[in-house]
Amino acid sequence: MSKILRGGRLGKMKDEVVRFISSVEADRRISRETILVNKAHVIALAKAKAIENQDAHKLFQVLSKIEQAPPFRESVEDVHVLIEEEVTRILGKEVGGRLHTGKSRNDQVATAIRIASRNQLLTLIDDLIDLENRLLRLAKKHTKSLFIGYTHLQPAQPVSFAHYLVSIHDALERDNQRILETFARVNQSSLGGGAIAGSSFRLDRHLTARLLGFDGIVENSIDAVTGRDFLVETLNVCSLIAADLSRLAQDLIFYSSEDVGRVELPDAFTSTSSIMPQKKNPDSLEIVRARCALVAGNGASALTLMHGLSTGYNLDFQELTPLLWSSLDIVRGCLSVLSGLIPELRLTSSITGKRHLEFTAATELANAITRDAYRMVGQAVGLAQKENRRLEELGADEWRTLLGKSYSDTILREVGKILNLETHLERYKTIGSPNPKITAKMIATRSKQLQLRRYQVDKKRSKLAKSSRLLRQGARKFA
Repeated sequence: MSKILRGGRLGKMKDEVVRFISSVEADRRISRETILVNKAHVIALAKAKAIENQDAHKLFQVLSKIEQAPPFRESVEDVHVLIEEEVTRILGKEVGGRLHTGKSRNDQVATAIRIASRNQLLTLIDDLIDLENRLLRLAKKHTKSLFIGYTHLQPAQPVSFAHYLVSIHDALERDNQRILETFARVNQSSLGGGAIAGSSFRLDRHLTARLLGFDGIVENSIDAVTGRDFLVETLNVCSLIAADLSRLAQDLIFYSSEDVGRVELPDAFTSTSSIMPQKKNPDSLEIVRARCALVAGNGASALTLMHGLSTGYNLDFQELTPLLWSSLDIVRGCLSVLSGLIPELRLTSSITGKRHLEFTAATELANAITRDAYRMVGQAVGLAQKENRRLEELGADEWRTLLGKSYSDTILREVGKILNLETHLERYKTIGSPNPKITAKMIATRSKQLQLRRYQVDKKRSKLAKSSRLLRQGARKFA
């Protein structure tokens, strides 16, 4: 237990209690971010004349030194105390003790989590873009490759394999949009919120926000410290991504089964049975599907944890961060596996000639008959008008003649074309349909959009790099 927090009003805490409440293991993920927060705070303290420039320089030097190898010890409550202890050990209480002036662990941890989260979000966009690009590259090869779309797990209508792949891309691209929207709310600084009421020192919160690369500040000090909706939102975005990845995994498991046989999975992502030598099991995809369920569970746990808390800082918050790191790690791991698998995915032999799949042309056949029925009725109307009769006055033989002739001369010629699955895709005309030309246009448009998305991420990273340079330059004032 840290001596920094004990020895005043309270005596020593039991070791087992320290271990029980400690977040230091999960805090390893924000060690460097916590040091950056301290650096920015030191500059704000110096600007506010709360500490001497000479002391600020010493603090900055020590923080830079321990940033290279952040300390770790299990017998403390959290990484924030650990860093403060290390600085105090090196500089002594008189100078090291000033590091925490005008700052609370409450605003510090919220700020550090925001920094780590935004970096993870940008990396997550990179991972999504990588998978999206691979989906589109594979789709370009298969705009004319016949595939079967399913509803209720029953063969429904002919599509192209490219059309299916683009549908997965589009779902992932919406996830990318959600990440960018979440990033905007994550990238707001909590530093300066103090415990809940800010500080009596004139700390420049906008300065520290700029130094740390934030777009702005969470203005209200209570909200700055106690708000964790940005974290829950990140978890929920991860849950949506996981749902899309789990669906893709399930699709590939289904399509690759021997009974369905639409795709062949690469050997490197499968295994066999210990007793059945004929088996090719989609183990990696099954683990993707299972771990995505854990991400959904993390999101639900976070909402349950937050829903009953009162306004103000509560130590319950520290139980959220392990859920966040877990979900981010799982999603990134699943994206990595799928990005490796997709380029090696292979379509099986042609599906034409299989009677149960040829029935999927029934919808288009019904459409053709419907279109011809309109013409048939038009002929009946023409006949009735010509003979100055009403439609109901046409006799059964006349209707039979009209319909019979139409079916024999028109519909029967169309049936052969409609049931030819090889040319079936060309019949689709609407925007977003599996028609090869329409699908190729969709792929080209989305490829350009991904280039723009990459540019947006690079621009945000450039801004964060600029803030890091500002933080380093701020240290020179104390040299």
